[in-house]
Amino acid sequence: MFIVTVNHNGQKWPLRGTVWAFSMDRAEQFPSEQAAQTALDKAKQFMKPAIFKKARIEPVSA
Repeated sequence: MFIVTVNHNGQKWPLRGTVWAFSMDRAEQFPSEQAAQTALDKAKQFMKPAIFKKARIEPVSA
């Protein structure tokens, strides 16, 4: 499983749908890295380029 996160102003924000969630337990989990990349690409239109560049796809430990 994978999640998409961004580290902004010292805080880590997880992606949920096309917005950044406040809590890590609200992070949307993706079955593959490709699925996470597709979700990030879809959300790109709603974020500033500087934030998009900081986004990272991370594996989730079970």
